[in-house]
Amino acid sequence: MINKDKNEPEDFEDFLVNEVIEERDEMKSKKFLFTNKKIAISISESENLEELGFSKIHQQDTILELTRYLIINGATLLYGGDLRAEGYTFLFSEIVKQYTPHKDNNRYYENYFSFPIYLNIQERQNLDFIKNGVKVNKVTPPEDLNLNINEFYPPIGNENLFIWSECLTKMRNQMNDDNHGRIFMGGRKSNFKGKYPGLLEEVLLSLKSDKPTYLIGAFGGITKSIIDAVNNEKPEELSEEWQKKQNPEYSKFVDFYNSKENNIKIDYKESLNFINTYSLKKLSDNNGLSESENQRLFETIHIHEIIFLVLKGLKNSLN
Repeated sequence: MINKDKNEPEDFEDFLVNEVIEERDEMKSKKFLFTNKKIAISISESENLEELGFSKIHQQDTILELTRYLIINGATLLYGGDLRAEGYTFLFSEIVKQYTPHKDNNRYYENYFSFPIYLNIQERQNLDFIKNGVKVNKVTPPEDLNLNINEFYPPIGNENLFIWSECLTKMRNQMNDDNHGRIFMGGRKSNFKGKYPGLLEEVLLSLKSDKPTYLIGAFGGITKSIIDAVNNEKPEELSEEWQKKQNPEYSKFVDFYNSKENNIKIDYKESLNFINTYSLKKLSDNNGLSESENQRLFETIHIHEIIFLVLKGLKNSLN
């Protein structure tokens, strides 16, 4: 746990499950910390989890516990996921079902699916989403691609990879517009679909919009590389040269993508420079934590401390 002033009134558990009870006409009504606030989660497994002494289960436990506290405090969870059986899409669906704070018709979990991924949603999965109160947001492809919206385009070959990258970018932009804050954890450094590693593209959108952004470094991955960049380092994973060495097909795709007219280029140097110059101070000004608290969030491996820092920052920045 982080050190707190002895005179500070807030208790850790009271803070996490903060609710104000008001007596009115002999009825009790609850006010939640994050009512009507949409919090996006950006997470995927890191390639170096075992090197850090963790497993996939450790990472899942941390994000699900954090998600639980967000939900019981009234937040709506946003996630851009896929349809893997053991992916976070269905894990979030189950935990939101268990901890939804109100018995009403509101949706406390929204999952964004980009084209053409949403074409693969099976009827059974759709029924599970309905049963668990999940709002499914199907993000259609950009109109200028002139695609058959009923055809699945497999991510094979530069033309189809271009389609996937543009559709993923549209989905990520929509999620960024819709959320009030975003939490980052782990994330693949290479072998991804899209222009950039998914979490890198999402953090660029979040920071450029000055949204409250929380970077959890315990589980490594591209999030740790982004943290290093915020601390004015130049991690090799955030360079085009390193990315091209990891995947020859991606190397060809970058050249193909950048040869297209009228689209924003893949530019790792510009992206790294932006994060370098964004500064820890600006991150802190926007996310409700002090610089020392953000540095602690970058480093701590303790679940309760991670939860405390993220919820404290959200409370300060959103209320």
